[in-house]
Amino acid sequence: MNEPPTSKLTYKPRVKLEVFYTGGSVVLSRQGQLACACGDEVKVVDAANGAVLHTLPGDTEPVTALAFSPSGTHIFSASRSLLQKSWNVSTGECVRSWKGHRAPIAALAVDSTGHLLASGSADRSVRVWDVDGGYCTHAFAGHSGVVLSVLFHPKQLMLISAGDDADVRVWDLVDKSCVAVLKGHFSAVTALSLSPDGWSLLSGGRDKVAFTWDLRTHTKVATVPVYEALEAATFLPAHAGFPGTTREGVTDSKAKQCQFFATAGEKGVLKIWRSDTGRCVYEQSAEAGSNLGGQLTHVALLPGNQGLMAVTADCRLLFYQLQVQEDSKPALQLTTQLIGNNDEITDLHFIGSHDSPSHVAVSTNSEHIRLFDLERLNCTATLAGHTDIVLSLDALPLAPGRTLLASGAKDNTVRLWEAPLGRCLAAAAGHVAAVSALAFSRRGAAFLVSGGADKLLKVWDVSPFAVASTLGSGAPAELKATAAVAAHDKDINAVAISPNDALVCSGSQDRTAKVWKLPSLVLALTLRGHKRGIWAVQFSPVDQCVVTASGDKTIKLWALTDGSCLKTFEGHTASVLRCAFLSAGTQVLSTGGDGLVKLWNVRSSECIGTFDEHEDKIWALAVGGTQQSLLASGGGDATINIWEDCTEQDQATAAAQEKEAVLKQQELSNALQAEDYGAAARLAFQLKQPGRLLAVVTSTTDQGGVEAERILANLVAAFTPEELKLSLEYVREWNTNARHCHAAQVLLRALLLKHPPQTLLGIPGFGDLLAALSLYSQRHFSRIDRLMRSSFLLDYTLAAMNVLTPEREPASSAQPDAGSFDCAVGTGADCSAQARSVAPRSWAQETKDWPDGCNASAGWHLASFSKTQTQAETIDGSMLAILCCNV
Repeated sequence: MNEPPTSKLTYKPRVKLEVFYTGGSVVLSRQGQLACACGDEVKVVDAANGAVLHTLPGDTEPVTALAFSPSGTHIFSASRSLLQKSWNVSTGECVRSWKGHRAPIAALAVDSTGHLLASGSADRSVRVWDVDGGYCTHAFAGHSGVVLSVLFHPKQLMLISAGDDADVRVWDLVDKSCVAVLKGHFSAVTALSLSPDGWSLLSGGRDKVAFTWDLRTHTKVATVPVYEALEAATFLPAHAGFPGTTREGVTDSKAKQCQFFATAGEKGVLKIWRSDTGRCVYEQSAEAGSNLGGQLTHVALLPGNQGLMAVTADCRLLFYQLQVQEDSKPALQLTTQLIGNNDEITDLHFIGSHDSPSHVAVSTNSEHIRLFDLERLNCTATLAGHTDIVLSLDALPLAPGRTLLASGAKDNTVRLWEAPLGRCLAAAAGHVAAVSALAFSRRGAAFLVSGGADKLLKVWDVSPFAVASTLGSGAPAELKATAAVAAHDKDINAVAISPNDALVCSGSQDRTAKVWKLPSLVLALTLRGHKRGIWAVQFSPVDQCVVTASGDKTIKLWALTDGSCLKTFEGHTASVLRCAFLSAGTQVLSTGGDGLVKLWNVRSSECIGTFDEHEDKIWALAVGGTQQSLLASGGGDATINIWEDCTEQDQATAAAQEKEAVLKQQELSNALQAEDYGAAARLAFQLKQPGRLLAVVTSTTDQGGVEAERILANLVAAFTPEELKLSLEYVREWNTNARHCHAAQVLLRALLLKHPPQTLLGIPGFGDLLAALSLYSQRHFSRIDRLMRSSFLLDYTLAAMNVLTPEREPASSAQPDAGSFDCAVGTGADCSAQARSVAPRSWAQETKDWPDGCNASAGWHLASFSKTQTQAETIDGSMLAILCCNV
């Protein structure tokens, strides 16, 4: 189908934000990589941009503990299945797995050499494992509760453990004994950390107290009340310049030698403490935004000791860099915020100009709105103000760098924000139920229309906020409604404004869409025809029509002149949740509960593209960029996809590939004509023409097989795993036909000789391919074996027939002597002398020396069995059997 030049044909994901952390263990390597527990899987993430580098498959049970080797080359994991696994980070392969505890493991640690792994379990034991040998070297028992933390000494053969029995135990790995029990806590000890010199131990727990201990004497050095239940703590390196750790004008040695540590806990803010005085020298301000997710569950030093990483209970990873400015104290500046799990995405919208948006605003299954930059999808701001889940968003660009963002939530309010700064400008509290639909005016910041579960449609005046001087001044203002109407019998799911700001369309769960005149909200049309509730509505940018998407799996196009249904688009297998016009109204884009994005041609009602990048229903869709070249989608799988129009690139690539294919096709024809079978086989495989490749292999096989083996050996030597799989699929298809089985076996032999079993076993679906190959190969072998066995009968018959003597018809009942007969012409001559061993000669050669009488009276029957040499080379040559009888 020929599409107009401006039509879209292909969208591909440019950047993707997927779930990589669902809570629990998270560790940071010295090389800047993260290992995060994600359900039963482990995600290896680049800490710089949040990109998932590897996904380590699980065993259906949640991951409970993780640890990095010091070199960053291996990850150790433990799950509720009691399995411990060692993974190669670069390849993502499991190196070793073993089961060593009777209950789930809560903590893992690796020593400074990378050869020993310690595990603390809910079975109250601590075990030490030899990583290379895969065996247990130490088994320590002594805790009376779950072991929550384990830690190796960096310089000594010493191990420290702590658990919910409030004890901290020190173990000697040489004597295999407990050398000290450090008592002082009254609740679970959740955090352990060693000072840079290795002789001061920090312990923190849920009893809201932190202790420092001297490991030389096993005595308590300091008690620091922290006034919150701690989940994590770490010593800070000396002279690193962290806030509060340097004191100008202080020269006493005690101040210089004091230790500092950072804590994270239930209050959700980072604090830095001085151990000798027990004083908090730095507390993170609430404006830093880290306290929006509740408590902090983890804190760790960044590589190079230039900052801290904190993890929140709502699966955010916050990276703070040390900022030192002139005439100001050092501070921790939030530089990167990675969202490990967005949960269900309810709506999203581009922020910035229509042609070049810079951010995307996302509402999730929470009361916060997050802004992500479009380059890497890093969270740059979190908008807090709603008290319940945010359901709907809309944005209106005002000027370069300034956008009005409207949000509606289950707290029955509408809020107006300045993006990307994130300041709340105004709030409206006119609805009495959840606000589920919003739409700005299309010609400037004049008004905002909202609809919700209270079945009301409201118009709000937002014109005062179009002026830059009023943005962000003072406390949030109160929006005023200019019109309201009870629009539907059930919840309103969607609203849209016409391009000329004269009409508003609302879609409801009552299966109708209604068109209203603005600004007074007078009913103009009621669109009936859907069998389920309507989830989305949209006006055409050029024609007088509106499109609706419904739970009945259809999209309908309606005329605004009389309300008639012009077209119905069918193709989704679940509810259609969002829709939008593209290409000057000639195309429609839709998303559904089936996780698919579909592109439709309005004129022909055909689906011209289906894009599958989501695993659950797609609730949110936004269109932006130059000539609508960008799409954003999000849904129930907590994944955000930024799509890019690749129509021109794909067309150019297809044209280049077609041109290259024509050239290669000509080269293939030339190679076949010149009997250059090596080049012909290579070109046939590159062109993915198994028929031509089969012809080449068959031709060389008929010439003896040696040439075929040489050609195929050179061809398959450099195959990639994808090419190996394709060639095995060719072999499988050829092997199903007895005529082509010889060629299939030659190619299979070349593959098996050139590639080791480990490579073949790594091919996806190799097991199914092997089963099919084995079945048909056994069938062909059995057929050849039967043929070979049958040939033995002929060999036996020829060996037994040393002399062939024709018999004449007996005149009486007397039996003639064996080996002689009387000639029919009555000569009485004994023709037995003419009998001879029959060699494989022609009939004329065999009978030319016989007497004429014998030739005239005797009848001969000749049977010749010829066998062609097979690929298995079990049958050779030809045999001739001459059977004679008296006629």
